[in-house]
Amino acid sequence: MKDYSPNGQVPPATLQEAVLKGLAGDNGLYMPERIPLLSGDFFASLHQKTLQETALEVAAALFGDDIAASPLREMVYGALSFDIPLVKGVMPQQLRTLHIRNS
Repeated sequence: MKDYSPNGQVPPATLQEAVLKGLAGDNGLYMPERIPLLSGDFFASLHQKTLQETALEVAAALFGDDIAASPLREMVYGALSFDIPLVKGVMPQQLRTLHIRNS
């Protein structure tokens, strides 16, 4: 999948080019050309998965054409290797929020 700059002044880039450049030449933030739909089964089973498992499925949908499964798993699990608490009781029962604090 290619990534594009919303400013529209530069040609689309590969994932590797977008990551290495950071910003597009027109100072736009690279965005995927399309955002894949995740299945109903994905959402129905969220409560049974760890954050890392969920993130891996999302990352595979976005980057699976460009990054092999094993390195992608290592990246996701390495990046999310800390406690990430969900705060309950702050919002309506159906909604959970991620609480990040600088400690």
